[in-house]
This record gives sequence, structure tokens and C-alpha cells, in this order.
Amino acid sequence: MKADDTNSLHVAPPRPRAGIRLEHRLSRLLGGQTVFLLALAAVLGVAGGYGAILFRLLIQAVNHIVFPGGIGIDPLRTAPWFSVVLPPAIGGLIVGPLVYFTAREARGHGVPEVIDACINRGGQIRPRVALVKIMASAFCIGSGGSVGREGPIVQIGSAVGSSLGQFFGLAGERLKTMVAAGAAAGLAATFNAPIAGVLFATEIILGRGSARTFSPLIVSSVIATVVARHHLGNYPAFGVAPYALVSPWELLLYVLLGAVCALVGVAFIKGLYALEDLWERVPLPQYTWGVAGGAIIGALALWLPQVLGVGYEHIEEVLAWRSSHLPLGTAAGAGLLLVVVAVKIFATGTTIGSGGSGGIFAPSLFMGASVGGAFGTLVNRVMPAGTAAGPPAYATVAMGAVVAAATHAPLQAILIVFELTDRHTIILPLMLSCILSAVMAMWLSRESIYTLKLIRRGSRIGATRESEIMSETHVRDLTRPVGETLSPDTRLDEVVDRVVEHRHPEIYVIDDTGSLHGLVHIEDVATILRDAEDLQAVLVAADVMRHCIGSVSPEDTLERCLTLFSQRQVKHLPVVNEQGLLIGRISRADVIGHYNREILRRDAVLRFDDDDDDDDQPAKIEERVHLADGDVKAEIAVAGSLVGRTLRDLDLRARFGVSVYAIRDREGESTFPDPGRPLVDGEALEVYGSTDGVDEVRRLATE
Repeated sequence: MKADDTNSLHVAPPRPRAGIRLEHRLSRLLGGQTVFLLALAAVLGVAGGYGAILFRLLIQAVNHIVFPGGIGIDPLRTAPWFSVVLPPAIGGLIVGPLVYFTAREARGHGVPEVIDACINRGGQIRPRVALVKIMASAFCIGSGGSVGREGPIVQIGSAVGSSLGQFFGLAGERLKTMVAAGAAAGLAATFNAPIAGVLFATEIILGRGSARTFSPLIVSSVIATVVARHHLGNYPAFGVAPYALVSPWELLLYVLLGAVCALVGVAFIKGLYALEDLWERVPLPQYTWGVAGGAIIGALALWLPQVLGVGYEHIEEVLAWRSSHLPLGTAAGAGLLLVVVAVKIFATGTTIGSGGSGGIFAPSLFMGASVGGAFGTLVNRVMPAGTAAGPPAYATVAMGAVVAAATHAPLQAILIVFELTDRHTIILPLMLSCILSAVMAMWLSRESIYTLKLIRRGSRIGATRESEIMSETHVRDLTRPVGETLSPDTRLDEVVDRVVEHRHPEIYVIDDTGSLHGLVHIEDVATILRDAEDLQAVLVAADVMRHCIGSVSPEDTLERCLTLFSQRQVKHLPVVNEQGLLIGRISRADVIGHYNREILRRDAVLRFDDDDDDDDQPAKIEERVHLADGDVKAEIAVAGSLVGRTLRDLDLRARFGVSVYAIRDREGESTFPDPGRPLVDGEALEVYGSTDGVDEVRRLATE
């Protein structure tokens, strides 16, 4: 496990009862949980707006301290070498230990960590991540790190959303929605792009959307944008000259541009993680890498100051097609723009690989503007005059196309460039290039710049809910005691007696230390009794046992169990620990039964939570549904002796064989059950079990 992955191991904290009680009161006061979630989203919008403003002010403060002459290209060109090289190194010296010793999730560009929290940790992010991320990223970007602002503000907003949701006891899809709402608010406020903020949270963070999830995202994004516009002004991030499509045939050039941008985006993905791997081989403590990485960035800036910091000045110069630093419009200028792209990939990879904290969105825009400017220069030199738009048009479109290629999210790329430039006339070539670039990039690189980081850690991205059940559940959760065992020297006549008395057809053979040697099967004993009765007095268990042809450990997943069940054609597998000691058994019937129960539980909750056809009406199900295996699925109103007790106290599974797979509140919202929360009068338990067991639980509700 890499050092920065330590905190990926997660144990869900208990839900705060004070917050849960407050959430119930506020939900009743506001008229339901849907309105309550919208109110929380509004709070996140305000927090996201002011968080983006604070983050920008912190970056500017660090800039003024470490670059007294300014971080612009002109001041850097005339500054002494040490005033260019030392600031990024000092920033790395601060950021490395800050992240390493306080919150390692804050390392890197942040968005993969948010995706991981939604996929693997139910939306739970440690509250300290927001504080550490805002400080680390401010020092990294402010001191010249070659990264952007959007990744940190997304992670900061998501951490605030997760913390707020956890305070009120939200879980499951509702907590994930708060995480996405925080991300949408942060991105919208940073770029003055409310639509792009919503789409980013939907397309990248959640990977899906419904009316129920869209509403909070829209509220948080709009309010965050209003806050940012009130304090920072309402104007596009980049000024772009008026554009018009010269000829329909020019769209072919934008097709070619999309292909070029796909190559740049894939090069960015591969280059970033190749440099991360290179830094992992550095034989020094991880928290010291930032000093060397910062010094390298500073040295590069002595040659190409454009790569220092976020890089917006360079983007603005290319879009305005005015620069005192590059011979724009010439073949040499086009070549230098391509060199700048390559150096930016190296600079961003070095910043993140050495432990820096910042986003990859701004670098993608930087590369897109550069490669688009170079492409536009060559087009205007080759094509007859008046048959193609100027280089700034191609630079604008390429910004979106490189973002689409790197993130595999073309819709979000289209909208964010559209909102950043506020030029609707660019939308047709922008859509064409972004879609083609994303499709080609997906063909060249299966994973995006966000998901590749998680895949490299071993996370399952895009897995189906069914496969997640088998990969997320461990053998230890379904292990049963083995019951009767035999020692290797047990006489055969005693083996026969034990097999006859034992209900299970297999008895495991273990020695005095508990080590597994094999198993005795009833069929083998029956054969010996029939064919070699005279051997009963001389044979022992070790002579008639079978060697186990497969075993599992408590940490193995049910996915591995299914593979062994299929390969070995057995109904049970022994469970052994690292020392080879037998600690239990797991059966194929238990694995399949667990799978069926989880599918039933998840389908029920998802059906209740995602039913958007009639959002104002509580979902209805039959009081009792008979299942094929003889069990029933039923809804039991919380009343009688159930009120005020927790599911942990009731222990319905152990007492009656009944499982609670969801709890329906008074507004008809269903959530996964919390074993430690007292049940409230007016709620309903969605249960699964035998008819008699369900009747016993219903009796408790009438006492």
C-alpha cells in the first residue's frame, strides 16, 4: 500500500443522535425530507461561494508573500533566479509535511478522493480534509505549483457537504448527494459556471443523476454562484473575441482538432501517472519530496515562466492572440506552444507526484489553449485567406476538447468552456470537437485522469451493484462454526460413530494445534463399511480423509468463494487463518442467500428513493409479498413495544430470523437501517423472513 493510501481504510463512525433528532425536527418543520435536503443544499451553496472566495484570497496572500514582484510572466523574466526557484521549493517544504501528517487524502488533485468516498465509503469524508486541503492547496498554488484551483475547491466543498450530512445523520444516497452538492457549489463559484458545476457533480462525482439528486445540486450551485458574483463580479473568466463559423466545411478542421486534443489528453493522463510512479521510487521520506519538486518547477520557470502557477495569464494571452513572450502567428510560435504543452505536462506531474495539492482542470485548459493556438496557426498558414477562423477560435475549442479527453466527461467540458467564455457562437465546433476527443481518448485510455488513480489503488469503478455485493462482503461475515472435528489418529470405528451422529456429511480433520489436515466424507465411510469391514480396527481418520481442494481466509471476498465453489464443485469451504488454523466453514447456500437478500434490500431502497414519477406521494408496497423460497417480504408499522428501541436491541434476526432491509419514514422516504437509532412512531420497517418470524415482529408492534 502506498503511503498516500493509508486513509482509504475506513470504518464508518456512529451516527450522531443529536443531529438525527435535529434532522427529524427540521424535516417536520419544513414539510418533509426533500425540502430539508434543499435547505442543506442552500447552506452548502453559501459555504461553497464564500469558501471559493476565501480560497482565492489565500492564494493571493501567499503569492504576495513569496513573489513580492508578482507572479506574472514579465516580472518573473526579470527577477533573480533564486526568487523564481526558491518559492516553489519553500511551498513544497510546507505542503509535504502538512498533508503527510494530518490528512493524506488532501494530496494530489482531490477529485479521485471524492469519487472514492462516494463509491467505497458511502460519501463519508473526514471533516479535517477541508481545512488541510484549503491550506495545502493555497500554499502549493500560491508558491507557484503548476496546478489549478478547481480540484481543491471540489474536495473542500465535498468535505463540507459530507461533514454537514454526517452531523444530521444522513447516510447512503442522501449523504452522497450532499457530497456532490458541495462539489457543485465549489466549482460553480470558482468558475462562475453554475450549469457546469451541476453537470460536473452529476457526470464525474456521482456518475448518474435523477430529479431527486439534481434539485439539491442546482440549489447549491446557483446560490454559490450568486455569492461569488456578488463579491467578485459577474463576468466570464476569459475574454474571447467574437467568433463565427466561416464555412460548414470548417467543421472538418474541428474534427481533426478533436483528434489532436485526444492525443494531448491521453498524453497528460499517461504522463501524470508515469511521473507519480517515478516519484514513488525516490529513496527519501514522502514529506520531503515537495522541496525537490518545487525546485524543479522553479528551474523550469527560469526558461518558461508560463508553466508556473495556474497559468491563466498564458491562456488569456493566447485567447486574445497578443503576447510579448511568444511569436504568435509564426511557425516558430506554433512550435513553442507545443513545447509549452509538453513542459506543462511535466510540471503538473512533478507538482502532484512530489506531493503537491492542486487540480488538473486548469492545466488541461492551459494545454488546450496552447495546442489549439498552434493548430490554428498552422491552419491559417495553410488554408486560403478567409476560409478558416483565427487561432483564438481553435484555442477556445481545444480547451474544452483537452478537458473532455482527460476527464472522459464531454458534456461537462462543453458547458464549462461555454460558461467560461460566454460565447454561444462557439458551441457547434465546441460540441463536435469535445465529443470526438472524448470518444477517441476513451478508446486510447480506458480510464480517465480521475478514475485511473482509483483503479491503480484497486478500487472497482463502474462495477454493477450485483458485483459490488460479492466484492464488498468478506468471508468473515458469513463464517459458521465447524462443529464436530476429528483428529488424524481417531480410530475408524469411532469415526463411524461420529459420522452417524453428526448431521453434516463432512467432518474436518485437525491436529492438536488446530491446523487443517483434510476432511472425512460420509460417502467414503459408507464405502469402507460396505467393502472393508475388517479394516475398521486398524484404520484411522488420516487414512480415509480427503485433502481439502480449496480453502479461504476470513479476509477473502465472496467473489473468490464463488470462483472456488464453481471450480471445485463443492458445497462448503473451510475457513483458515494465516497460520493455517481452521476457524470455521462457509457454505454455498449461505453465499447465495446473502446475495439474494442484499439484492432485495438494495432494490427496495433504490426503488423508494429514486421513484421520480410521483415525488410527492409516499411509495406504496403490498403489506406482504410471498417469495419463491417460502419467505415473505412485508412492511410493519413501528408501534407498540418497537417504539424507542433500536434494531440492535431488538435483534430480530437472531430472535425470529427476520432481516430489516429498509426503514420508511413518515414522508415515505426509505433509507438503509441504522442499528443504533431508536425507532420512531409512524415509521415502517421493511422486513424479509419466514412467515412465522414476520408475524412475531408484527406482534411486538401491537403490544
